[in-house]
Amino acid sequence: MFEIREATVQDIPAIAQVHVNADWDTYFPLFGAEAYRLTIAESEERWRRALEGEGLLLVACDGGAIVGLGHAWADWIDALYLLSSYRRRGIGKAMFSRLLRFLHGRGILEAKLDVVTVNAAAIAFYRAQGAHPIGRCVNRDPRGDTEDLIFAVPTAQGEGQPVP
Repeated sequence: MFEIREATVQDIPAIAQVHVNADWDTYFPLFGAEAYRLTIAESEERWRRALEGEGLLLVACDGGAIVGLGHAWADWIDALYLLSSYRRRGIGKAMFSRLLRFLHGRGILEAKLDVVTVNAAAIAFYRAQGAHPIGRCVNRDPRGDTEDLIFAVPTAQGEGQPVP
């Protein structure tokens, strides 16, 4: 059985490892030789800053081991990662719902997120959660620029979902 909880500073090393591994497992098949492998140090810095901010950083755990993470701030869900062996078990959906509830509780009626246009699996996931495309953008990143779809989803969709 998995658990979803708020992250703590002590979780940062494990969060960074999951982020680096899940990011690589997602983007290497999509970009091949052009894929960029995140470093543990840059990932740790990102999640340290996230914990210091106004948003919500969640971790998904299996028997105490962190297997996924999700982050929301302002009106954005800017991260939702799971180790590949934990996908398609409802964990991502549960984390997404909890992030939506968090934003809804802050008075945000619609959350936004972006997805690389070639990531068909993520696009299908977010559409199944009620998200709809509202635009496109170029995501400027040190790893290389990508074309992204911008999605919006009503935060009320997270209401009434069970909290693991």
